[in-house]
Amino acid sequence: MFRPLLLALCLSAPALGGPDTNRHLERAALHEAQGRMDQATAEFAAAVAAAARGSNPAELIRTLDLACAHYQDTGQIAQSEPCLRRLLTLSQNLLGAQALPLNRIVNRLACVYIELSQPGRADRLQLPQWLARVAAEDPLSNDRIDLLGTLAAVALIRRNPAQAVAFNLDAWSLIEQRGETETPSALTSLNNLAIAYREAKRYRDAEETLLRALALANRAVSRDSLALAYTHANLAHLHNVLRRYAAAERHLAAALPIVERRYGPASPRTAALLASHAALLRRLGRREEARAAESRARAVSAFTGHSVDITDLARRR
Repeated sequence: MFRPLLLALCLSAPALGGPDTNRHLERAALHEAQGRMDQATAEFAAAVAAAARGSNPAELIRTLDLACAHYQDTGQIAQSEPCLRRLLTLSQNLLGAQALPLNRIVNRLACVYIELSQPGRADRLQLPQWLARVAAEDPLSNDRIDLLGTLAAVALIRRNPAQAVAFNLDAWSLIEQRGETETPSALTSLNNLAIAYREAKRYRDAEETLLRALALANRAVSRDSLALAYTHANLAHLHNVLRRYAAAERHLAAALPIVERRYGPASPRTAALLASHAALLRRLGRREEARAAESRARAVSAFTGHSVDITDLARRR
């Protein structure tokens, strides 16, 4: 997931956040934890407004960082892009346009363009150059792993799955060198690699990688983890491609309650799974259940203006 990666400046600044800003952020965190995402969104917007009224740019950067992560996590792309653009501009003003920590914001912005299927805009962010700088400065860093995953996703949009596989294998090699093959980051990397294998029509490799990821998820994360849900969703997608509809439906049924609990019933993420679940239920002849899922998915799509597409779920952190 897109958890905030705060700049070093913000992490070290004393007494970040005025009382109004902190109060709204605390409320937003509580709403998120309880699955009330609409209320959380409103509190993040209020927190950004409160921080903008102050005179501390580090406070505003910190608050934007948290708000942008919320928007990306919940699929609010219309809010994510301008939020990250603002965060990037403010951070450049404070740290300089070439400050290495900016690669984290650039990477997150590229993920928005990937979700929008706009690889040209992602290209303009110069991800390969950032990757080269990070590799030179800190070759085993999480930043390098994240950039490799994003470049792999761009390669998939450009219909170059072989390149995507190569980028993801590089990322996995770094995780092995770090000795972190039993971590949530490893689980994300395995899912990314499996998606690339699937798009390259290397279905056996994809399935083996996802089963490895599922075993890791069952060991390393909670039963309510989004990482577990995404692994089930990716297995469902693969089984659907292979026309194993009953297996696909079982995995989506496992993913859906976690996503709905964590994002809320009105999230585009929930709608994406509902739409895919409805299609599988129809193939299995379970028409009443399919109609109910379709109705809920359409309602969310109409409310949010966001199309219901499962594909962007696959690689979220």
